[in-house]
Amino acid sequence: MRDIIASLEAEILQLDSPEFWIVSVVLAAISLWSFRQMYRRYHNARMIENIPTAKIRSAAQGYVELIGKAKMMDGPVTISPLTSKVCVWFRYKVEEKVTRRSGNKHSTHWKVVKQQTSDELFFLQDDTGRCVVDPDEAEVFTDNKRTWHKHDIVPPRRYTEELILANDPLYGIGLFKTVANVDRQKFREDVSHLLRKWKNTDPNQLIHLYDQDKDGAVSPGEWQKARTDAERQIKLEHGHREKLEQLSVLKQSPHRDQTFILSTESEIKLIKRYKTKALLSLIGFLASGSILVWAINVRVGM
Repeated sequence: MRDIIASLEAEILQLDSPEFWIVSVVLAAISLWSFRQMYRRYHNARMIENIPTAKIRSAAQGYVELIGKAKMMDGPVTISPLTSKVCVWFRYKVEEKVTRRSGNKHSTHWKVVKQQTSDELFFLQDDTGRCVVDPDEAEVFTDNKRTWHKHDIVPPRRYTEELILANDPLYGIGLFKTVANVDRQKFREDVSHLLRKWKNTDPNQLIHLYDQDKDGAVSPGEWQKARTDAERQIKLEHGHREKLEQLSVLKQSPHRDQTFILSTESEIKLIKRYKTKALLSLIGFLASGSILVWAINVRVGM
């Protein structure tokens, strides 16, 4: 061990100043990055622990935690390009084995040649309702992950596929926002169309029905009464309920400290995953920081 340390000290002393400071900057960058990852991962674990699980029907607007099942939306199905499996979400990566030779020595590594992550919408459904999930920019963890190799081609390839299937258990934490659905938008358009029709087709009849102060014009207050009647008529024509169904979306929050997470793993397993990664990041921070301080001490002769 002493021989190894002595050899490293000699290497450090032999570096010229630009080389030494480049190495120092790299070590400092690794240390800072590790600290940031440690904080972020531990913060995520604490958020998952502390934020209570909400029900979709009664969830407040904002950053919420939901637990349910993944469900497909109507329309074209989502298919994983690697295995042609029907799913609600996929992520895949294709890598090629690269070999580098230098004299009698050689090294190998895997190089990514193709990758893709699904951005198709799907539903998260619990026992009270469902919401749309927009997976763009989410950190996704899934139990359904496969890796396989093809050695009969040159160069050899490695394939990795991750899937979320319909009816898989799904944990989600992100920005929950309720917006008017397509039916509500169409309802508003039909009301406006009916009011224009009344106004243009028979303005005298409109004045006769709603000009309560008999000034020969329909005031803003009287026009509101006409709008209410138009809404009632459109509801009757379309068979709408008094309360139209609303569409809720779970998506990425604009706040950087509110991570968007989707997982088929249990909440307990997810917390353990983030805490383990936080611990590894702490080790990386301490190791790179210690090496940097030791290298500087060797260099300046302390």
